Amino acid sequence: MVLIKVILLVSFAFSSTFENAKVLDIESRSEMKKYMKSIAKDLGVKCSYCHDMDDKSLDNPVKDIAREMIILTRQINSYLNDINKNDEEKSVVSVTCWTCHKGHPEVEEERSKD
Repeated sequence: MVLIKVILLVSFAFSSTFENAKVLDIESRSEMKKYMKSIAKDLGVKCSYCHDMDDKSLDNPVKDIAREMIILTRQINSYLNDINKNDEEKSVVSVTCWTCHKGHPEVEEERSKD
């Protein structure tokens, strides 16, 4: 019985598949951790903002919004890359969560008057 628990624990630790990762094509745990930390930093939040810490795979409305935002940034970046494809200078332009959120979960609706 103990051997089965150890095998399950080890297989889980080295598994490269993620439950309920609907829009992410990340395969390694280190890549996933890096990507999630990047989003958390860009939004100025902790993991628990989007995830149930007892079961990170559970869906909720915040995750649905995050998925839509991930798709949106991919579409914008694809469009920007298409525009720059024939550009001789090959300037790299990309949009991330930081572009709009600037370290806050909600986007400012008005420009600051400062």
